[in-house]
Amino acid sequence: MTLPDYPFDPQSVPVAITEIILMLCIASVAGWLLARIIIRRRVRILHDLIEEKKIELADFRTFMKNPTDQPVATNASKTAYPVTSPDHAPDDLKILEGVGPKIEEILNKEGIHTFEQLAETSVIRIVGILKKAGPRYQLNDPSSWPNQAVLAKEQKWEELGSLKTQLITGEKR
Repeated sequence: MTLPDYPFDPQSVPVAITEIILMLCIASVAGWLLARIIIRRRVRILHDLIEEKKIELADFRTFMKNPTDQPVATNASKTAYPVTSPDHAPDDLKILEGVGPKIEEILNKEGIHTFEQLAETSVIRIVGILKKAGPRYQLNDPSSWPNQAVLAKEQKWEELGSLKTQLITGEKR
């Protein structure tokens, strides 16, 4: 059995190896440049985020230096409510699923004291309020709060209870 004759030139082997090495070098340089561009972009985004946080921190420090701007507690409650209109007292927002005492206080500081105000507030604004309050509040899902507030405002307690049960268990009734 004889092998077929292939046109094989032993002098072409170094040329092929040189071409492979050259392509690997070009691919390495291209990969390095691409990675550098991506990393610079990410670093720029992080610098912008750091600058935003510095501004927020400066605003917070200014706010904390002037205690007269902070809401004053009325009555004997522990929750501080800013002055609301005399014709409508603040509602107990803690009735809603996902709203506890701290979140109620955060919403009150942002001017949301009643079910009606919460019902008219967009979910995006509520998410922004929670984000501004700190990372531990960003875990909450406020997407159902305006709907719950509508039911509470209209005093549809059975429907609200059913919705709360559905939110807690994840089951539809």
